[in-house]
Amino acid sequence: MGRNASIKRYDATPSGQPIELWEDRHGRLPIVLELLASPWIMRASELARRDGALATKRSNEPIEVVWSDERQCPLEFSRGAKAYRIDGIVQTWSAERSWWDRRHHIARRYWRVLARGGVYDLAYDKLEQRWRLVGIQD
Repeated sequence: MGRNASIKRYDATPSGQPIELWEDRHGRLPIVLELLASPWIMRASELARRDGALATKRSNEPIEVVWSDERQCPLEFSRGAKAYRIDGIVQTWSAERSWWDRRHHIARRYWRVLARGGVYDLAYDKLEQRWRLVGIQD
């Protein structure tokens, strides 16, 4: 069995504790509904504060981005006179909409990044070939 033999033989279930948390699927329904309503299942840009306003700031301002060809991701972005070094990539996604209509066509690649203690949403517009800051989560 190798050096992991004792780990593989370990019984992780204490005696007397059932393995199943719910007896049937109806017993878990309230928990599932509560989890689906919880904030960590939603996008950060959709979170609401107690006063009803969005917890994030939507933006649509042009920015300059330093791109890493080696890593294929942004390294830094500049907003006004401030430069923000990107500490980590949180999430990436793409949006391609209305490709059949030139006036409404959208083709963007998004990066949610962690920089200077905040979370920022950057978008590269493939049609306009420019970067934009589209969201800020403080």
